[in-house]
Amino acid sequence: MTTIEDKISLFSKIIYEKLNEEKEEKLKAFNEEAELKINTEKEKISQIKKVSEREIIRKANVKASEIIAKENLNKQREMLRLKDDIIKTTIEEIKNKLLDFVNSKEYEDYLMSTVTKNLRLLSKGEYYLIVLDRDFNKYESQIKATLKDFLDKKIEIKVSKEDFIGGIMIKDFEGRFNIDNSISAKLEESKELIGIKVMEMLD
Repeated sequence: MTTIEDKISLFSKIIYEKLNEEKEEKLKAFNEEAELKINTEKEKISQIKKVSEREIIRKANVKASEIIAKENLNKQREMLRLKDDIIKTTIEEIKNKLLDFVNSKEYEDYLMSTVTKNLRLLSKGEYYLIVLDRDFNKYESQIKATLKDFLDKKIEIKVSKEDFIGGIMIKDFEGRFNIDNSISAKLEESKELIGIKVMEMLD
């Protein structure tokens, strides 16, 4: 005969098993929900990390680009400064060599040849032959002798107050006509070519 104790025991077992099943289901559901939440949060963290990494990389790339651009600009400026210095030094050295030349015997032939060539180009008229004081003092007789070959033109010798290294300039009396065959003018004309050569050398 089944006693009440047996019934209680049986009922207890049934209820326990039922509760245990509910507990397992609830626990499973809780674990699944918890795992879902954890995975969701992990994904969020991963995305945040990726975004952060991308942002860090982006900022690093921007900074690197800024540094590279700045250094390239500094390099360009330094190159331009170097080119300017070389051009100035080159022109100064050429000028010194020209000053040596105008004090040489060879210069007398150059000066007289320049006077003759330029006077031949002139139409009849009245002109100033402009020379340096240094050249006039050294070559006055040679210059005047050359002028005798051009008696169809009125040529007046004028000493320049401006130092143009050497050579001559010619102007008409009215100041409308001008020939600048000074060595300074030729050096000035050569500056662009000197600059191009220096740039080619450094490129």
